[in-house]
Amino acid sequence: MSSFAETMWKSWQGEYEYKSPVCHIDKWVIFLMKKILIIIAAILAVTVAVPVTLLIQYGKYEKPTPESEETISVYVTSEDKVVDMSKSQYLKEVVSAEMPASFEPEALKAQAVAARSYLEARRSAYRTSGTPAEHKGADICTDSTHCKAWISEEKRRESWGKDADKNWEKISAAVDETADEVMTYNGEVISAVFHSTSSGKTESSKDVWGGDRPYLVSVDSPGDLQSPKYKSEKEMTLEEFKKIAAENIEGVDFSKEIVGNIARSEAGGIITVSVGGVPVKGTKFRSLYGLRSTNAEVTVDGEMVYFHVTGYGHGVGMSQYGANYLAAEGKKYDEILKTYYTGIEIVKLN
Repeated sequence: MSSFAETMWKSWQGEYEYKSPVCHIDKWVIFLMKKILIIIAAILAVTVAVPVTLLIQYGKYEKPTPESEETISVYVTSEDKVVDMSKSQYLKEVVSAEMPASFEPEALKAQAVAARSYLEARRSAYRTSGTPAEHKGADICTDSTHCKAWISEEKRRESWGKDADKNWEKISAAVDETADEVMTYNGEVISAVFHSTSSGKTESSKDVWGGDRPYLVSVDSPGDLQSPKYKSEKEMTLEEFKKIAAENIEGVDFSKEIVGNIARSEAGGIITVSVGGVPVKGTKFRSLYGLRSTNAEVTVDGEMVYFHVTGYGHGVGMSQYGANYLAAEGKKYDEILKTYYTGIEIVKLN
């Protein structure tokens, strides 16, 4: 008889009251199964715990840093210095500078996600190309013509006066409640540009800056018609108009024409315009004559030039006033973002 069988036989006849060999076999099987399960659980624990421990210890795995604790460097152009601050604080100060605190909470959340996406897209690009000279070595800058508008919490509170606490809490909630959320297209964080007010239809990035970004195409934005910045007018003398052109556009000849051959985008913005017989990009034309957008009607009447302008800003991406309109209509921030940025997904970093 084998040792195993002898052991089994002695156990049946000695330690346990004899009832039936089958009964004792069942107990033995259960005992063995419990032992096997304990061993399997131990193996699984070691299999998972050891690699994770090694990854953490040797830097191949990093625990996600909360946005409120992640530090970024910001070049504050007005003070000509680089300042380190939490990413969360920077975003709150950007949102407070870019969008009125009186706007709907869902619009502010959309703004927070757009600002965060823009920041992360820039940081990702700079890791490859290096930071531009304007940043003085910092991750981002506060020049709104180069990055995004920014104002310190202290100065913003001063401008808000008695509403400072209420407004800051509202801005903070928009950033905190969307923490780490960004927009992606085909797995990459998008350059989430935005503007104040469109013409009722946003511009495509291709028409404004060239290049083709599928998530920055022209979309309807009917709420902009209610924006206080929807319409604006400007006038100047014909002499002043010519002087600006002569100083900034090579080869102008006003004996041929003043303004003509205007090519427009689907949304109505000027893509190119002929000034004194020389083709000029709409973006340059807007900049030279200080217009609120490229969507302008230009009229020459005697010795005067009149500009009738629709919208405010470059017109690409999310319209801020359009976003506020959608929020007031009951749209959530993710619905607002997906209205203005075609084909995007909203994901969490890390």
